[in-house]
Amino acid sequence: MTEITKDHVEWAMVGRLRLMLEEPPHQTFNVTQTYALFTSVLCWVMQRVRIKSHEVVSKDDKEASSLFKRLEGDSISADPWRLHVAPTGRIERVGALGVPVPMPRGFEAHTAARFLINLRDATAHGDARNVEPFNNGSLLVGFTFSCAEFKNRKIAWDGSITLLEADLRRIGIQLAKLYCDAIRHSEPHRRDGHFGNDAASIKEVAA
Repeated sequence: MTEITKDHVEWAMVGRLRLMLEEPPHQTFNVTQTYALFTSVLCWVMQRVRIKSHEVVSKDDKEASSLFKRLEGDSISADPWRLHVAPTGRIERVGALGVPVPMPRGFEAHTAARFLINLRDATAHGDARNVEPFNNGSLLVGFTFSCAEFKNRKIAWDGSITLLEADLRRIGIQLAKLYCDAIRHSEPHRRDGHFGNDAASIKEVAA
């Protein structure tokens, strides 16, 4: 086994968040658990890929920056994101229920990069209540994100979108996978499986 580096640890951590999102959901608190995993992936990956050009030093930095450029060209209504952004309400099946989901507002022209930045800012900025739980009666089914962009300290754009548990899970899995794939391909020697195996050997202290 080679020396374990920070690159191994970061790759393993994001990959484990993805694996947890791919596992069968928690039987009691599935929506809460998915939100926690989703926001962890969202905040980590977005702070990594939004690296400034003058800060790009390593090959990992270059791959992270390239991934952001790719996201700038992706539509959020297309694969792999598949989000409903048309200004119309819809009925979604959640278990045995048909849940009326509020229509999204303001996201029709968003790229994946812009959308993910908006979600990250709504989630991580502590200047207002920008994320609220979305319930259908006594059932928690997702979260509503109120997003805004500012120019000269004034709101230049705002929008809102409700994401169900399945949306959060899908976005989190795809974002983590894209990031891990990019980092693994930043060096030729990482593509033979050894990098992933070494990262998988990293243990965590059990409580």
